[in-house]
Amino acid sequence: MIDLRRYPRCLTKLRAFFPEEDQPYEVQNISYKGCFIKSDKKIPVEKLVYFEVEIPDVGVVPIYGVVVHHGTPENPGLGIEIIDIDKNMRSVWNYYLKALLYIEEAKKAYQSALKELGKEEVSEKALSEEKTEE
Repeated sequence: MIDLRRYPRCLTKLRAFFPEEDQPYEVQNISYKGCFIKSDKKIPVEKLVYFEVEIPDVGVVPIYGVVVHHGTPENPGLGIEIIDIDKNMRSVWNYYLKALLYIEEAKKAYQSALKELGKEEVSEKALSEEKTEE
């Protein structure tokens, strides 16, 4: 399936709160203009919702969004297009997203380094085996 999103999604595990409920919901991914909240709630598509996302070690960001889908039967939830974040909190959201993007790049670099180390270890092992055969 082709991903037609304008902004990259970052996997995360944040907590979202709806004002009428005390229980938190897990935010599974976020982008500059959207997020997916794991939930069995059936808020109608195209409904405007208000919720707050708690960013660890930072604080709570209030968000207005529109429900655009309900996930899948295997992964139910609320796909939300972000409509508005308070102008004073927009930079907080953007900085957090940038940090997540850097973390994703660090993970890719780490995996690449592990692959390279694996090749070098094999090469060194092969070299030591060659020396013992001689």
